[in-house]
Amino acid sequence: MRYLIVLMFGCFLSSVWAEMTLSVVDQDNLPVSDAVVTVSKNVVGTPSMVAVMDQVDESFLPRVLVVQKGQYVNFPNSDDIRHHVYSFSEPKTFEIKLYKGTDVEPILFDTPGLVVLGCNIHDDMIGYIIVADNMLTLKTDKNGQVRLPVKQGDKVSVWSERLIDGVNALESIDITSDAEQTVVLELLPPIEVMDHSSHTRFGKKKW
Repeated sequence: MRYLIVLMFGCFLSSVWAEMTLSVVDQDNLPVSDAVVTVSKNVVGTPSMVAVMDQVDESFLPRVLVVQKGQYVNFPNSDDIRHHVYSFSEPKTFEIKLYKGTDVEPILFDTPGLVVLGCNIHDDMIGYIIVADNMLTLKTDKNGQVRLPVKQGDKVSVWSERLIDGVNALESIDITSDAEQTVVLELLPPIEVMDHSSHTRFGKKKW
């Protein structure tokens, strides 16, 4: 009887922690890195650690940062030149005037949504902070893949800065497999070949 209970408990844990691989590709079957996938059924807490959005080689690093509602973000400037970081986004409007180094107080992000970052000195510096509403939210890797604790019949939402409908849009995806699934998104060209006007294209707001 004890063996049976242990076996049943082990099977229960396997089903709870089972993960599937979601691959995100564009219309040319190329992997989409830094796509943000949210599993709304999985509630998570707010990490105590301070997240970091650095500035390196006149770029935000990482370009896309995921934090949870109520989390602080630090904005070090690792460049040898000064930057002027700002955001006009509704979830978090703020400004860090011209500075270098790390002597900047962390900023609290306590409203869920998309925060678009810019630099008043370098117009081509664009970054994104996804503030999740205490839901499991993960980014795809360089291969466009992410491991998710979901099963067939679940739903997830996917965001990419290259979505045709704009950076404020979300794609709702039905999970159709317990093992692996590929999702094809209609996207704008990769960032390195996009013109500047494409970066700021906004569609119907979903956040």
